[in-house]
Amino acid sequence: MSLAIFGLTAGFILVLFFLFYLTLKTDLHIAVKFLAVFISAGFYIIQYESLQQFTGWPSTDDLPETFVLIASDVHEPNQKTGEEGIMYWWIIDSVNSKQPPRVYQLPYEPEVHKKTEQVIEQQKKGSQYVGRKTESSSSSTGSGVSFEKISKSKRHKKK
Repeated sequence: MSLAIFGLTAGFILVLFFLFYLTLKTDLHIAVKFLAVFISAGFYIIQYESLQQFTGWPSTDDLPETFVLIASDVHEPNQKTGEEGIMYWWIIDSVNSKQPPRVYQLPYEPEVHKKTEQVIEQQKKGSQYVGRKTESSSSSTGSGVSFEKISKSKRHKKK
């Protein structure tokens, strides 16, 4: 991850150097120089949004194929305020278990919420579960996630 942050920082420094050179050392029309400043500002915004994936903000990326659910925080929909529900899952990728846990943001689905509560409750009692992405469908499979009880020795093995 530090290589990714280094690359993003180096890219921004390169853009700043280019902007500095363009504004001070060229005889370009002032409109071109202003355009370059606005494009650079736009690049900064894009880079800022990209960095959010590295700073602990919940990821909206797809879940890993197999994972271990550590914890969840669920906000059910509120009909009075019109807020949509949301679920946050802290998971460890089963294939790459040496990586630290990652927070994922998922849309609220009652079936998935119920399954998540059951898995967390069983884990508190010592059971081990692995989550798997499944084919999304309009049936009761929720957002395409299933949980399977496993032995502790299989927790971080590749499938």
